[in-house]
Amino acid sequence: MPSDAFDALRRTKTVYLTTWSASGKPGTVPIWFFEHRGRIYFCSQRDTLKVRRIRRSGRAALNVGRRTGPQLTCIARIVDNDPEVQQLLLQTYRRRYRFRWLFLGPRIQRAFERDEEV
Repeated sequence: MPSDAFDALRRTKTVYLTTWSASGKPGTVPIWFFEHRGRIYFCSQRDTLKVRRIRRSGRAALNVGRRTGPQLTCIARIVDNDPEVQQLLLQTYRRRYRFRWLFLGPRIQRAFERDEEV
C-alpha cells in the first residue's frame, strides 16, 4: 500500500467500502476498519450484501474519510475464524471507536462467539 494511503488512513476513522454486484452495480457503505501489517480489516455479519459480493468476486474499493475521498482499489477476501485478527479487531475498535464501542462492542463480541461475523 502506498505510504500516502497509509497517512490518509491514519487520519480517519471511517472508510467507504464499495463492492459490485454481478451486474456491475456498485454499492458503497461506511465501515470501521483497522490496519495490520499493510492490510485493512473490518468485520461484518456473514449474510450482508457486502460479504456476499466479496465472496463472489473480491472486487472492492476504499474511499478514505468520505465517499469522494482518495480511493484505493482492492482485492478483498473473507478472513474466517482467525482468533488473532478477531482479537486485534476487538482491541483496536475498543480504543479507536471508544464511545460507539460502548453500544456496539458487546454485539460484535457476541457475534464472533456465535460465529456470525467474518
